[in-house]
Amino acid sequence: MKLNWTHGAALLACVAMSGCDLIGGGSKAPTGQVVATVNGEEITVTELNRELGGAAPADAQQRKAMEQAALESIITRKLIAQTAKEQKLDKTPAFAQQEMQAKEAMLVGAMQRKIAAAVASPSRVEAEKFVADHPHMFADRRVMVVDQIVVGKFTPALMKEFEPLTTLEQVEAVLGRQNLDFQRTTTVLDTLNAPEGLTDTLMKLPPGEIFIFPRGSAIFVNQIRESRSLPFTGERAVNYATAGLKQQRTQDAVARQVETLRKGADEKITYNDKYKPETPKPAAKPPAPPAPAGSPT
Repeated sequence: MKLNWTHGAALLACVAMSGCDLIGGGSKAPTGQVVATVNGEEITVTELNRELGGAAPADAQQRKAMEQAALESIITRKLIAQTAKEQKLDKTPAFAQQEMQAKEAMLVGAMQRKIAAAVASPSRVEAEKFVADHPHMFADRRVMVVDQIVVGKFTPALMKEFEPLTTLEQVEAVLGRQNLDFQRTTTVLDTLNAPEGLTDTLMKLPPGEIFIFPRGSAIFVNQIRESRSLPFTGERAVNYATAGLKQQRTQDAVARQVETLRKGADEKITYNDKYKPETPKPAAKPPAPPAPAGSPT
């Protein structure tokens, strides 16, 4: 009797836990929050939505297709990851280093989001003032089609040779004589998001004037082909200014936090002598001002 009771209890437990198949081998299809399994590893609705990245088309058929594509992408990724683990690729020093960097990057991102959440959003008055104070970005915004030559090597002597030139064809001829590599292209400059100093320069240029600016290790020789007014005003402009001010304030808050952390951690950081940063040299003492005429020395 005791044996029969134990067997019955096991059978009831099996049914209650839905962990056994009374008819035969095999497992039940995933239900509820589990959308699929890969070798027993579950894929949840939350994971699927994260893969979709917030995309939410109104059309049900289109959403179904997007979900299916995203799910297949997750399944493929998990299969590859599982195979990599079977081959112990996650036990290599290179993987450990990459894993650590990835975790640190995620923690940095989490910290930045926490700081951003504490930054107060700009008021409407502040946003409207920003719009009024930056007419080149908004009311006087211009979009320019620019012909451009990109040169990797540049010297003051070459700059001097460019000064009298009035066309990019003349610039190309000079570069050809110097046997310098260059690339000719066309780009669009929008004063809405161009650096403020560059915008001021562009707005003051005579028509057809060549202008040059460096970026990284390259030099860009430019000539405006077309310029048209495209005012950016109203509610959209205020919303854009609000977002921009919030982003700038967040960046400033993050920079202050980093500076505070660095200052507070000076005693906790030790360097290998080979990699120790150089001690900043003290600023030179300014010369004493000359004594006023007639004053005692």
